[in-house]
Amino acid sequence: MKRLPAALPLAGLALIIAACAPAGKKAETPAPAPVHALETEAKAMMAQLVLAPDSADAFTVRCDTSLDLVNRMIADMEARDAVAGAADIKFLDTITNLGYSIGFGESSVVAEANPDAALREVGDLCQQRTSDVLTRLSLSRPIYDRLAAIDAASLNPRQAFLLARTLRDYRRSGIDKDEETRDKVRALNAELAEISSEFSKNLREIQGSVQLDAVSALDGLPQDYIDAHQPDENGKITITTDYPDTGPVFSYATNETLRRDLSFAAGNRAYPENVAPLRRLLEKRYELATLLGYPNWAAYVTEDKMTGSPEVAEAFLARVEAAATDAAGIEHGRLLAKLNETRPDATTVPEWSSAFLAEQIRQSDYALDSQEVRQYFAYDNVRAGIFALVEDLFGVQITPWENAPVWEPSVTAHEMHRNGQLIGRFFLDMHPRDGKFKHAAAFPIRFGPTSDGVPVGALMCNFPAGDHTTGLMEHRQVETFLHEFGHLIHQMFSGQPDFANLSMSNLEWDFIEAPSQMLQNWIWDYDTLAKFAVNAEGETIPRELVEKMNAARDFGTGLGTLRQLLYAGVSLKYYDRPPEEVDFVEIWDERQSALSPFEVLPDVHRYASFGHLDGYSAIYYTYQWSLAISTDLFTQFKQNGLRDPETSGRYRDLVLVPGSSKPAAELVHDFLGRDWTPEAYEQYLINAAKSGTEQKKPE
Repeated sequence: MKRLPAALPLAGLALIIAACAPAGKKAETPAPAPVHALETEAKAMMAQLVLAPDSADAFTVRCDTSLDLVNRMIADMEARDAVAGAADIKFLDTITNLGYSIGFGESSVVAEANPDAALREVGDLCQQRTSDVLTRLSLSRPIYDRLAAIDAASLNPRQAFLLARTLRDYRRSGIDKDEETRDKVRALNAELAEISSEFSKNLREIQGSVQLDAVSALDGLPQDYIDAHQPDENGKITITTDYPDTGPVFSYATNETLRRDLSFAAGNRAYPENVAPLRRLLEKRYELATLLGYPNWAAYVTEDKMTGSPEVAEAFLARVEAAATDAAGIEHGRLLAKLNETRPDATTVPEWSSAFLAEQIRQSDYALDSQEVRQYFAYDNVRAGIFALVEDLFGVQITPWENAPVWEPSVTAHEMHRNGQLIGRFFLDMHPRDGKFKHAAAFPIRFGPTSDGVPVGALMCNFPAGDHTTGLMEHRQVETFLHEFGHLIHQMFSGQPDFANLSMSNLEWDFIEAPSQMLQNWIWDYDTLAKFAVNAEGETIPRELVEKMNAARDFGTGLGTLRQLLYAGVSLKYYDRPPEEVDFVEIWDERQSALSPFEVLPDVHRYASFGHLDGYSAIYYTYQWSLAISTDLFTQFKQNGLRDPETSGRYRDLVLVPGSSKPAAELVHDFLGRDWTPEAYEQYLINAAKSGTEQKKPE
């Protein structure tokens, strides 16, 4: 998951598809304009990283100072009377970069990860205030008029490209509306920032749990899990809804009551607290979209994506559903057959038992025991292995970042170099704690410049910590780690020397997940795993075990795809109509009935903890769209070899390094030598159905 603010009011701050500048005579590159004093001041401010502030008051001053400078820069640009030109484009790029860097980049880390609740509060508040200031920028008619007056023929191609995209985004922000309408847009964006903050805070700070009376209730779970969940002074064992607790329970616990109760607690996390904020998000986004001339929010938010409309997204999802349905039916039949071994009268599979039964099938039909697999994946080794993979694949070196401003002792900091040159810095905040972001995502902090002119990002996940005693990970968690790390390296590679707004920050969200999804394939490769996957005795993971993992890999693909289509459908349908027509439960249940064959728990309100309904709003479909692209991209590696240096080098230089300096479709075309198609993904889903009929019996 790529983490960016939910509602951003101008180019340079996500959700942007690039439109090429009109063709014309290529201009000579103009001489660099003198750097404005305010630009120098902004760059000096961004050169400092304040991620571990001394106090809430200190960070409030930091936020105040940055927003004051943004406001002064806006006022300066509005008051200019000289002929508009390339210097204005650069100045605007610096304004938006400054606003993002402190008001969203630093503030999101403070809000989502600082151990101090008071600091988290001011981090939230700074993001709200920044959204308000940048909305003012996006609705500044003097700045828009100034940019629109620039002669595109006088610009170099990158400048012209950025100008065309920026003017488009000004129009989408409502710049062509009258002053009264623009005032309403400002007010709505301010309200949306506040509501989003409330929704996110609830997700961050509300934790569900179940309590058990005896260790025997944990039968079937790994011993290290049991050791970490012993009775407290009252004789109670607490199992939380945080990922390190839930994953093993759903896969291994023989106690069905525990699986059921934990599923209920997880499904109702942030309920009812997030019902009202979600309702207000729908109402205000619909009001904003219709104010800007769109029929609904889904139409507005898809317009600048690769799809261009909700209808195209829905048609794509229908194709995926058709390809996945057969595999899902076969998989459900196998799960039910496994359940019938102990419950002959069962006619459907309980959702809370699906992962447990899938694990039983892996053991019986594929001779694969996931608890045997996890002994080879201690967190410390996994991190080292992922670093080594990225270094080998893309020709970089990762080293410690000394004296980095970490905000909690478990956070680690690193630098990335290529050909001896520093290209980026990043933090890893990888383990759960109270009040911290509970999902897994990459957080951009700087797109540039910093004191060294390189991007800075942070990865926030919730994995076990340490060695083979405390830090054993599920293989799916390793896959998640590599996926999210893919977002980080994309940011590192895409740092642009002249315009922050041409970094990956402005890639279409239809595409943003594709590079990370493609990278996941390497975590199934024996040669990759053999470099770091060892057990407590130092023994390397056996090749035969990895072969079993790959044999069982596609089992569950159909059902998993339908689950993703459920989320994507809900996401679109909550936002493609007037909010008064949205019944949260009715729409969810309708999509679930159409797509899920499982028995589901009554009175569960998963929408309340579905964080993507805020950040991604109507466009959760982008995960499937990106996955189709990533499957097509991976065909080149399957053809040429996962370690082929020429292929990985072309991929790095043609897809990752350009950032958003081209539309995503062009980046993919440059690498594939043709337009991308969803056919490889559809064929993969069809093949999953075929393989599902061929159970792999242990030898």
